[in-house]
Amino acid sequence: MVKKQLIMEKSLELFAESGFEATSIQQITERCGISKGAFYLHFKSKDELIYSLIDKFMSEFIADIERSVSEDKPKEELLYNFLYTTFGEFQQQANFAKVFLKEQVLSFNKELFERFHMYTTIINKIIFSVVQRQFKDVNLNMQLDLLFTINGLSKGYGELFLIDNYNVDLDKLCKAIVEKVTIIAEHATIQFITPDYFASTNQHMNITKEQIVDLMIEVMGEVEQDSIVHESLVLLRNHLIEPTLSDVLIEGLLKNIRSSSQCKWIAYLYQIQLEQKK
Repeated sequence: MVKKQLIMEKSLELFAESGFEATSIQQITERCGISKGAFYLHFKSKDELIYSLIDKFMSEFIADIERSVSEDKPKEELLYNFLYTTFGEFQQQANFAKVFLKEQVLSFNKELFERFHMYTTIINKIIFSVVQRQFKDVNLNMQLDLLFTINGLSKGYGELFLIDNYNVDLDKLCKAIVEKVTIIAEHATIQFITPDYFASTNQHMNITKEQIVDLMIEVMGEVEQDSIVHESLVLLRNHLIEPTLSDVLIEGLLKNIRSSSQCKWIAYLYQIQLEQKK
């Protein structure tokens, strides 16, 4: 196992057991069986490690939910797909869910808060897209309230995943939430969330091509053994620096790198960068 990956996995175990504040770099290195020097080769501080954990989980999570509600999916299944993917990630990444849902870490770290706010903004846009497509006949003034309803129900039921040994039936849970949201969509008439309020609580994601290139260079060393993914990254990076590729070829290369868990976030950001240029 690559040391960076080992550090991230073992530190997450410790964070889930003791929390961020109570876990020291010394404890992390002891759990990993490495020296502090080896730790600092990969992370400048514990905070940087925490940010890397967030980025890894959230980037893969967002890429997965985007795929689950893509344009080719049946419109009546979009909300179910979104919920099933979301809760499925909670189950698979139990340690992450416990740390970031159980601990109120955002209250004492501004950068951490801003990082999560960025990801929340992206997820809200995905949910709103689901609402607009699956509940297109709903009064436009109520669509933002539906978004907040979905968020609220997801967070509330999400706490079930924090209960040790609680067996959650994903299919039944997702159908139950879809049923409730549908009832509200069909019968609710009092609008509370306004476009101005929604706009004030969200922010645009601003990422430069230089930042994407840096991310690509960092990941290239991790995917060297997969020649297709590695070569696709090289071609996409070169295109960012000096555009030469056709749209069809770019789409094919993005499809190649999406097959790698390390590259899902890069593919997502690359797509945003392309859309910003149009």
